[in-house]
Amino acid sequence: MAPKYKKAKLKSALMKLQDTHQKRQRATEIRDMKEAALAAGPKKAQQQSGVSTAAQKAQKKAMSKLPPPPYYDYDSILLVGEANFSFAKSLALEILNRGDTITATTLDSFTNMMEKYEDGQQNVKDLEDAGATVLFEIDATKLAKIKSFKGKRFSKIVFNFPHAGAGIKDQDRNVVSNQKLMRSFFEAATPFLTDTDLGDKKPGEIHVTVKTGMPYDLWNLKRLATGTGLLGNKTSFPFKPEQYPGYEHRRTIGFKEGVSQGENAEILGKSPKTFVFVKKTAKEAAMAKESETADIKKRKRAGEDVSDDDE
Repeated sequence: MAPKYKKAKLKSALMKLQDTHQKRQRATEIRDMKEAALAAGPKKAQQQSGVSTAAQKAQKKAMSKLPPPPYYDYDSILLVGEANFSFAKSLALEILNRGDTITATTLDSFTNMMEKYEDGQQNVKDLEDAGATVLFEIDATKLAKIKSFKGKRFSKIVFNFPHAGAGIKDQDRNVVSNQKLMRSFFEAATPFLTDTDLGDKKPGEIHVTVKTGMPYDLWNLKRLATGTGLLGNKTSFPFKPEQYPGYEHRRTIGFKEGVSQGENAEILGKSPKTFVFVKKTAKEAAMAKESETADIKKRKRAGEDVSDDDE
């Protein structure tokens, strides 16, 4: 019986070896198909890969029930405060099917970005291969200092999940820190919006996405934007990460395995919302200033204490 047992065992081992070899061969074929498809363009890659997982099907079904993202192939888009560049990559490869209209920036240096986000380097490569411009060490509150931005205007300027990242535990001080960041950003970004008064076809928009609830509601984004006298509030809508295949939210401090949450878990439970602001015309800005001045005078006449900030 021993020889028969050995033969059966040997036969079983050979079958397993063949199965493993076939699986590896199939994986290699799929990889080669993907690479060939990617060389022909991101949309073609999906069609030629031959791979359609249950998760991908479910994602496509969910996306079909959602309104399309508010970004179009004719937009000129500036993304600030990108973390791992997965949002920018999704826009270029999945939504617009082009990257040449996208300028994606981050405050991090290239080295810091790689240290904080393990998927960042590949995302940047994919973006650049798609024709996008990727810039590092760009302060969103000092855009006028960027030489390559001189004379440029964008139809969409996007800041997703901004945070000062100051590490302040006191909530009040933390809120003030982020309010200062956002006010400075609004003032810096407004001059770079497309403007029909300057000959552009459509007025530009600033999109800011934040989590809802405490302490984010205390930031009072609408008041910060309109308080500059430069912007008006246009609309707001829920931010659905499933609209952006491949997008993975990352915190300013980076991503740590076992500590940070993947699959957008950190934002899904916070009902994030995108606020849209538009540039006021010169006439509207002057009227807003007159109204503000009249309000201050009225409060003074009523004996109300008016702070230096109000004036």
